Amino acid sequence: MSAIPSMSSPEVAEQVRALTDRLTPTAARLHYLADLLKPMLAVGEPDDRNAFYAAGRFIGSTPAFARTVVAAIVRHGSAEAWLKFRRRPPAMPVLNLPPIAPNLVGFVYFANPVTAPDVVRIGLSANLERRLRDLQVETGEEHRVARWFVGTTVDEAVAQFALAGRRISGKWFTTSDTGQIPGFLPIGLRAMRDMLGEERAA
Repeated sequence: MSAIPSMSSPEVAEQVRALTDRLTPTAARLHYLADLLKPMLAVGEPDDRNAFYAAGRFIGSTPAFARTVVAAIVRHGSAEAWLKFRRRPPAMPVLNLPPIAPNLVGFVYFANPVTAPDVVRIGLSANLERRLRDLQVETGEEHRVARWFVGTTVDEAVAQFALAGRRISGKWFTTSDTGQIPGFLPIGLRAMRDMLGEERAA
């Protein structure tokens, strides 16, 4: 089993800092949400509702407003264009996003029971070692981290959406690919599906 990554390691701390810095500006955070969630605008299923719930937490709004924001950005072509549109007379309130809460950034992990390598749990945690211990207590099985990347609660929800066709129950899915992928910044739903081996069209 590969070493379990830790938030205290300098490499991971730098990835968390880079991701947080990148997504702190309002326009950058809105672009990030629009890139990931655009394919879900017309889905209307529990999987996409989970993603917009995560998006709402990420911008300090309701899930419905998060969906409205993503749809508006898609219509206007960019977050900057939509924010400029909001400033037209009569101007709407300035959209100042709150700081990113630390608990919304962590390891998006893919954990396998050692006795069932074709089953994976997708979740988010800031402490993978403790999360693996908790999974063992919950299931009675030892788990290993098969894949991980530094991301947000939105990445977690999108990864689960990408594998919705393989859902067993809750956050558990079937999978045939458990190779580790080191930390990276958001890549979009289609690329995530390609990475995870999901063949269902976006």
